[in-house]
Amino acid sequence: MQLLASEGELSPTDAQLRAIMNTLPALVWTGRADDSGVGFVNRQFVDYTGLDTAQLLGSGWADTVHPDDRTRVLECVTSILTSGTSAETEMRLRRSDGSYRWFLFRGTPQHDVSGTVVGWCGVNTDIEHQRRTFDSLPGMVCMNTPDGRIEDVNETVLRYTGRPFEELRNWACVTHPDDVPMVAARKAHSMATGEPFIIDVRSLGADGEYRWFHCHGLPFRDSDGRIIRWYNLLTDIHDRRIAEDALRRSEAFLLEVQRLSRTGGWRFDVATGVVESSAEIRRAYKVQPGDNVSSPAFWFGRIHQDDLPRVQATFERCVREKTDYRADYRIVRGDGSIGYQHAIGRPVLNEAGELIEFIGASMDMTDHWLAATELEHASQALRDMQTKLSRAAQVATVGELAASIAHEVNQPLAAVVANGHACVRWLSATPPNVDKALEAAERIVKDGKDAGEVVRRVRSLFKRSAAERLPLNIGDVIRDVLRLLEPDTATRSVEVAVTLEPEVPPVLGDQVQLQQLVLNLMLNALDAMEPVVDRGRRLTVRSRRGDAEHVVIEISDNGVGLEDSNAAFEPFFTTKPDGMGMGLAICRSIVAAHNGTLAARNDDFGTTFWFALPLEQRVSQ
Repeated sequence: MQLLASEGELSPTDAQLRAIMNTLPALVWTGRADDSGVGFVNRQFVDYTGLDTAQLLGSGWADTVHPDDRTRVLECVTSILTSGTSAETEMRLRRSDGSYRWFLFRGTPQHDVSGTVVGWCGVNTDIEHQRRTFDSLPGMVCMNTPDGRIEDVNETVLRYTGRPFEELRNWACVTHPDDVPMVAARKAHSMATGEPFIIDVRSLGADGEYRWFHCHGLPFRDSDGRIIRWYNLLTDIHDRRIAEDALRRSEAFLLEVQRLSRTGGWRFDVATGVVESSAEIRRAYKVQPGDNVSSPAFWFGRIHQDDLPRVQATFERCVREKTDYRADYRIVRGDGSIGYQHAIGRPVLNEAGELIEFIGASMDMTDHWLAATELEHASQALRDMQTKLSRAAQVATVGELAASIAHEVNQPLAAVVANGHACVRWLSATPPNVDKALEAAERIVKDGKDAGEVVRRVRSLFKRSAAERLPLNIGDVIRDVLRLLEPDTATRSVEVAVTLEPEVPPVLGDQVQLQQLVLNLMLNALDAMEPVVDRGRRLTVRSRRGDAEHVVIEISDNGVGLEDSNAAFEPFFTTKPDGMGMGLAICRSIVAAHNGTLAARNDDFGTTFWFALPLEQRVSQ
């Protein structure tokens, strides 16, 4: 049956059918399969649009469709004619007063007896109220054709994107580029299988920013089970997604901190007796598959039997008294190895003061504990070695001092012998020259006393006699040492420059110790100049008044210098192949015993060692 003829050509049946259509509470129209367009509109269509029937026939009806919907409606009509199947879409039609209302257009093909499509019939149902509800939904709603093309969107989508509908039909233009391949693949899968389309995607807003949306698409089927439309709801989850990402980063940060610090968290629910533990604690205990880690018995069962009574009693007391918990103990790990734990916890009370739970942390101290044990053994061995080396260093240092003093002893002894021979000659003369012999004898006595003093100081040093704190002229101490070193300086071709400030008040000190101090520093200077061949070797010694309370002595060389002027004073630090590394450490000890300071600095060439000693009047105050 076709309602395509003019009024004069209608059969009685067709005329009756048209009369029925004119009474239907919907806008009805029919069209041909050729290009002649619409051939019939019912009275409701005419009354709604306010146009004459002639104005609506052919393609005139298209002028009443909203411009944004016209293309979609024409495509729907074409689909009906080409596919031979029903189709529907939503569109806005202009009313006689110029306003637009939403209608649901449902079109059905008309076939002849051979099954050929000869036309179509369409019915427009007013859905303005439903559409207003559709547009007022807080989420973004999108309708797609069975093959996935966007058919319609609600006002929320238009407001968010700030784009006209025709642009939005290309959904990729508002989808984040990184999400496009994933969305396309998921969409193709849903179109092919009919499974729901569910995905989180970033969509571009009118402000130029992307926000996260959860898209949930479901198919709408006809009575035969065929998909005739897809409805997609996009819910804004941006704030939740950002919070989740922040939470994941925070959790990852916490897990990394726990891993680096080897500290895990635990919680004990008093009411249920259930224990919760973090992954780091389970790693430290080397938990095995099947272990019941929610039971307190498991954790107490892993504590070393020698430590278990103490730890368990401590924890039970803290639970009973609702006080903080702290314990150090050994554990037997899942692989049988021994570990060490440092655990702390605190009680959590409700408003009534009742204990709800204990929360705490446990740190894996295995490496620290083992290292501390090894260090203790090593420290004891080091202390034993230091004692032996200290004694050896003292002997070696005294040996150097004794060897140097031997030079001074040789001089008075040689003088004694020479003056003895002179005395014998004067007495053997004819007549004997008594005056000259007496003069030689007096020199013998003086030289003997000098030798005796040297021997006395050496004996005092070896016997560790108590330090003699007497007023000393620091210049005399320096001169004595320089006389001791004259043979060495001459042998090594070292020029010695001495500047001793006169009238410096005396210092209160032990003469032997101060001589040892000056001697060690000067010997170091001579050794430092040994490799020098491109310049003259020069040893400079100065004494001066530092301030009102101190005298300063500087001993400089133009040798190879120090690599580390601070480390040089540490015990066992040496740059000499056969050195003990104790000389400068002993020097610092001597200066410290005299309430002074000792330091070193590198110059352009060589090193300057200087030390300051308090003057006698300052010490006496």
